[in-house]
Amino acid sequence: MTVPLTTQTPTPLRPRSSSGIVPYRLTVGQFERMIDAGVFRDEDHVELLGGLLVDKMTTNDPHDFAVDQFGAILTRGLPVEWIARQEKSVVLGRFWRPQPDIAVARGPRERYDSSAPKVADLGMLTEVADSSYPKDRGTKWRKYAACRIPIYWILNLPQRRLEVYSAPAGRGKAAGYTDVKIYGPDDEVPVILEGRELLRIRVGDLLPRVVKS
Repeated sequence: MTVPLTTQTPTPLRPRSSSGIVPYRLTVGQFERMIDAGVFRDEDHVELLGGLLVDKMTTNDPHDFAVDQFGAILTRGLPVEWIARQEKSVVLGRFWRPQPDIAVARGPRERYDSSAPKVADLGMLTEVADSSYPKDRGTKWRKYAACRIPIYWILNLPQRRLEVYSAPAGRGKAAGYTDVKIYGPDDEVPVILEGRELLRIRVGDLLPRVVKS
């Protein structure tokens, strides 16, 4: 008895664009091997978002000041079981290796001498946003929520305010933070990790001075 052969259309591994081009998604492991092989120059600032290489926007002096100030305040104020890492990568799954401006991770610092912090290590992520705001409040906001990063701060430089997001919920493109609080320059913001308030930060201390012409 001859059994008829059946054919099935294979399911595409990656979504095809309207142009018919299928982007190749890098894994974190592939990306890290590229870094180890010296593929990127010192001046290249690249992060892996959803398997795609994304060029981090060139920073300016106000951005650099805010990141440096934020890191210094956290380093002075956090207890020994937490550390603040500035502009260093974290791993959020197979295709995600973003580089947040500030990551508060479990200590000690030597814990990450050969691997970046992962979701379970992270208490809070922060982005300092100017022209990068659409990405910080879009792609990264959704991914951080999907990974259940408990606290996400965006220091919004153009608006001179701090946006604090918490209570992540949902999955994939439907993920997001369900609680948001907005703080102005004169407000003090509590840094809360695992239900404990560890310190308070005045928003104005993070913002660069407004230079009047």
